[in-house]
Amino acid sequence: MTFVVIGNIIGFIASVLMVTTGFIEGKKNILFVQTIQIALQTLSNLVLKGIPGVITNALGLLRNIICYKGKLGTVWKIILTAASIIIPAIFNNLGLIGFLPVISTVVYIWLMNTKNVIHFKLLIIFTAVMWMTYELNIMLYTSAVFNFMTIIANIISIIRIKIKQPAE
Repeated sequence: MTFVVIGNIIGFIASVLMVTTGFIEGKKNILFVQTIQIALQTLSNLVLKGIPGVITNALGLLRNIICYKGKLGTVWKIILTAASIIIPAIFNNLGLIGFLPVISTVVYIWLMNTKNVIHFKLLIIFTAVMWMTYELNIMLYTSAVFNFMTIIANIISIIRIKIKQPAE
């Protein structure tokens, strides 16, 4: 029970950062805050023995750093995709649920280079749904709740952006 509490406290801190990304409009700023959030999420997954999440998040840190530096080309995408599928598959201790972070990560890798902020926020919504389902299964309740709030925050942000855009 102690590990569940500790994991959820760490997950709570990470989740506060995750929700704030929904209100940030610049992609580089989103990636910066998201990288810190992923590091904390990795730790919370480790505490709760969510090995696929640990591996996927660790690879997500590398992915974000590469993307932040503008180096996430096809070669890196292929390398990260292969690692994101193979390594969690080998160490998966959660059955089919353990593949939700993998699906989320692979989709994110291939679509995160979008220049369109609305498309990027839609991508975040998709990945948040995958992670929320996974987190409920490993008892990372604080993160699951915040993933739901991230979905809402990004929807609100998309609406705000749409309102600001001039009619075409």
